[in-house]
Amino acid sequence: MAQSAGYTFNANTVSGTTVRDVAGYFLHGTIVGSATLVPGRYGDGLNCTGGALHIVVRPPKAGDSFYPLNTDGGLSIAAWVELGDNTAAARCIASASSGGVLNWAVYASNASGNVEAKIAGTTYSTTTSIRDGEQHHVLVVYDATPSTDTVKIAVDGVEVLSVNAGTALAYSGTEVTVEAGRNTLTGSEALNGIVDDLRWWNDPVEAAYWPDLVAAEQIDHQLAIYPFDHDSAEDFGSYGHALTVAPSASFTDGLYGRALVSGAAAAGASGVVGFPNCDRLAICGWLRLDSAPVGSAAPILAIDDSSNNARVRVVVNTDRTVTATWTTIDDGTVSVTSTAALTVGQWTRFQFAINPTYVQVRLESDQATQSIGDGVPHVTPAIDGLHRLHIGGDASSGGQISYDYLTFTKNFLAEVTSGYWSGAPVVTPYRPVNVARGVYHFNEGSGTVVDDRSPSANDLTLTAAGSWVSGIEGSALGANGTGPGASRTSLAWPATPLGWAFSAWVKCRSSSSGARFLVLRNGQVEVAHAGRLDELFWIRLFGTGGTTGIVSSSRASIPAETWTHVAASCDQRAIQLFLNGAVFTVEPYGVGGLLQPGGLHVGGDIPDSSVADVDDLCLFDTPISAANVRWLYQNAGHFDEPAPATFAAWGISL
Repeated sequence: MAQSAGYTFNANTVSGTTVRDVAGYFLHGTIVGSATLVPGRYGDGLNCTGGALHIVVRPPKAGDSFYPLNTDGGLSIAAWVELGDNTAAARCIASASSGGVLNWAVYASNASGNVEAKIAGTTYSTTTSIRDGEQHHVLVVYDATPSTDTVKIAVDGVEVLSVNAGTALAYSGTEVTVEAGRNTLTGSEALNGIVDDLRWWNDPVEAAYWPDLVAAEQIDHQLAIYPFDHDSAEDFGSYGHALTVAPSASFTDGLYGRALVSGAAAAGASGVVGFPNCDRLAICGWLRLDSAPVGSAAPILAIDDSSNNARVRVVVNTDRTVTATWTTIDDGTVSVTSTAALTVGQWTRFQFAINPTYVQVRLESDQATQSIGDGVPHVTPAIDGLHRLHIGGDASSGGQISYDYLTFTKNFLAEVTSGYWSGAPVVTPYRPVNVARGVYHFNEGSGTVVDDRSPSANDLTLTAAGSWVSGIEGSALGANGTGPGASRTSLAWPATPLGWAFSAWVKCRSSSSGARFLVLRNGQVEVAHAGRLDELFWIRLFGTGGTTGIVSSSRASIPAETWTHVAASCDQRAIQLFLNGAVFTVEPYGVGGLLQPGGLHVGGDIPDSSVADVDDLCLFDTPISAANVRWLYQNAGHFDEPAPATFAAWGISL
């Protein structure tokens, strides 16, 4: 049983209007309308009178199926609810729609004042009312695992309905919208009440687990996040599971800022984490084998119990395949070995995972699994005793391996979602630690030199088409449409960049030919450009062999004559595009290694009739994370200032 999303409404899960998904899939919600935080079942709850919690589940990138939208096992929805009045109007606790259809909805009251559910157009009513002004736990379970689908409803942990399902549940369209507090399809049937501890599963929750739902608030499934930035093994998650870095370890440039390097003498970092017993656990991130083992396998990750017995042990074999071994509660010791091999010196995405059914190792697109248990989802813990963590080795030796963005999630990511698989999942904004190839604040306001604040010293020169205009912060670069506003004909840039990313504020003029606000070339060969075409944000990257990756999206409108923050990041596997600090699409990229640019044009091209003002431009030859983009959006003109205080917990500033 995999929890698809979960929402509590306390200080460590709410930041402004954003509510963090604690289930680990990064399906964060937004508080919309006049919904407010008020005392709930556990700390704060969400008063949905006049508003709602809004969640959008967008389609996955090519090759992945988004796990939260899988209905093979069924569906479960649970929440604590307190109604604000005792009327008999239809009031919706939570609902989901796709393709213009209401897929499911859970009601706190109907015409008879009783709890009911609507699933795939069929209504299931109970005779149990919760219109007494008290807090009640409501659970709806749609079970698609038996030969005949069933629907069960429980109130305060007691089953009040169990019937055969009338219609099978299936989502349609390109995305699913979920809301708590009203009918997401019509915007009506407002709850006028408080929702707390909202949970959503894509499987049936078995009856043995119902008392646990009623008895306690859900925990955060994101157990730990280690980006290794700031040259530390700090946990960027909510629980402060910081590790001690070994004297033999070091730090180097990774894909997203810094990375941890372990030698042969010891693990790179270790410490007590005390993870809870897990029915599921996914370990995801990026690794680079720095030296192949000789003679025997080398440990690269381990979790021991308090008696120093291995509960999880991952090794690289002499043929550079990877074996993960888990010591489980019910099934003893189980192992799985990848069919793919690591390449020395190459960054590789990985996942080591377990659930009550099987264990898994995934290296890039290679996925190896080993069955260990039942095929029917259940909640029995598969592994316990997760006491001490070793990264880059085990308790006695190291694996000569580097890690970047290592995450531990108390969920099983059957298909790794884009938040884990295409970038760094840290949500809280923080300044990029990646080495920048260009940082241009355009605050000179006069003269012809645009200072590059990065170590690369790629200063720009104003062209005849360029001018100084008012910007988002101080002055900005303007261009009159006869060419770029500023250019440079040589760039300090590596020959084989690990990625490509940029962040900027732009103000584009309306033009039938569009507006290119950023262009990188190598002689007459175009390397990359970004701009506005048909009112949409689009980019083009040229890989080896002259092939091109083009990204545009109908969701990415850039209004004319309006300062808009735009950003993109490519890790040579996927491209993420951002508008105003938020990612709106993740697309596959498969056109070969990125090219080395030799020249830069800002605010247009040569020749070009496009017109765009640009401010606060940052360029990188590595990918940057969503957290980095959010920080750049929030801190225009401040990239070259000293790094802020280290972040301690989600949404909480020190």
